[in-house]
Amino acid sequence: MAKISTPIFQDKLGKISWKKIYTREYGVQYSEMAILCLSDKASYHVPKPSVSQIVIPEENNTAFYIDATSWVELVEGLNNKYTSHLKRLEDYEKQFLKDGKDYLETSQKIAKLNLKNLTNAKLKSVYQDYQNKLFRYSVFAWTSFILNNYVAERATNILDKYIKKQEVEFKRQEIIAALFHPTKRAAILELQYEVEKHNGKLTKKQFNDLYERFKWLSCLDIHNKPWTKEEFKNHIKSFGKSFKKVAKFDKYAHELKIKTDDLNYLLMAQRFVYIKDARDDFRRQGVYFAHNLFADLARRMVLHPEETTYLQEEDILSFLSGKKQNLKSLISERKSGFILYLNKHHQLVCLQGKKIPKILTSFHLLATEEEIKEIKGTIASKGLVKGTVAVIHGVKDLKKVKEGNILIAVTTHPDYVPVMRKAAAIITDEGGITSHAAIVSREFGIPCIVGTKNATRIIHDGDIVEVNANEGWVKKV
Repeated sequence: MAKISTPIFQDKLGKISWKKIYTREYGVQYSEMAILCLSDKASYHVPKPSVSQIVIPEENNTAFYIDATSWVELVEGLNNKYTSHLKRLEDYEKQFLKDGKDYLETSQKIAKLNLKNLTNAKLKSVYQDYQNKLFRYSVFAWTSFILNNYVAERATNILDKYIKKQEVEFKRQEIIAALFHPTKRAAILELQYEVEKHNGKLTKKQFNDLYERFKWLSCLDIHNKPWTKEEFKNHIKSFGKSFKKVAKFDKYAHELKIKTDDLNYLLMAQRFVYIKDARDDFRRQGVYFAHNLFADLARRMVLHPEETTYLQEEDILSFLSGKKQNLKSLISERKSGFILYLNKHHQLVCLQGKKIPKILTSFHLLATEEEIKEIKGTIASKGLVKGTVAVIHGVKDLKKVKEGNILIAVTTHPDYVPVMRKAAAIITDEGGITSHAAIVSREFGIPCIVGTKNATRIIHDGDIVEVNANEGWVKKV
């Protein structure tokens, strides 16, 4: 076995307490981007970056871990710089929209190019431009994800003080729903709005127009394809019915007699719900238009386009520079799992295959089974229910969900909506009060508990569970 490149955090390994931030279906390229976006490379934007980061394989997905101490410092630094005052948030939002549009416009231009006529050298330049724009935008995608959770938690604590003072705990769920209902519609809510306008009954032309406008919503990463018309049809079936109308927050703000400073913070949290959704719009639409680029790269490398997601940026640049590599073999190993981290020279390292168990052990990242019978999380939508579990680790598992199942997932996103409509309750490992699962479950009137951290690992397909979303716990029956 080749020597494992020394990680930049080697001297801290005895002290590091790893904190898992997410588990996703990301490939190598976007996982690299995730690490760089919080590292020294992003110091122009992130006040306290961290190099103690790692991406590892977990439950057929990839999981992102970071040193818990540096995570706290990173979050506090971002909050002080961008969300300690409404004016700072306005500046943040303006730059977020600019970098998002730059990335999207670059992807759209690439989609129109006749790439087959370009030399490898010119295609290399196109690819580097795409990666640079993606990085600038991804920094905002990452930090908006982090800040949204921080701001939402603080806003909830502020709101709860007023709810308790005015003795309206019985209204808490509807007040929370009003606060965290976005004031502007990102794509997934715009699609819902358009379908609801017609009560779910679309003419052929209306359907086709909506399909062309929103088919890119499924493009989570390079290996995710746009929706087919049949998939899109199934997705919007759940729209146009059963959605609960959400009251405007102004009404509750007046009733609760919220002070000006607190109200300003709450309204900032409300704006962040839109930013959180809009970041996915730029990313998914950009990935959709970039399919042209990665299809041409795959053609030159004699690969399937989806396989390019398993290549590092360095692999692609080396190929376009004329260096020979056995990419097929490399990709085959990475499909079984890969590990990414920065080494002591600040270079991104990607390891795969037989090296993984040794690395997990040496980096203190081997998972241990937890003896936990009761799972707890944040209440997103109240209710009591019992049912049979369907565990969802990714899009490939959605077909398992039957009517009345308890849907347990790492997280949810737009592709999940049709099966979320079938569920009797929704439980997620990740997310907070403003997560996709939380917002959709409130609109569907489905009990939901988010942020359990470990539900997908402790509960299995076919288990019977009791969900108490009034108190925030799940138990096996």
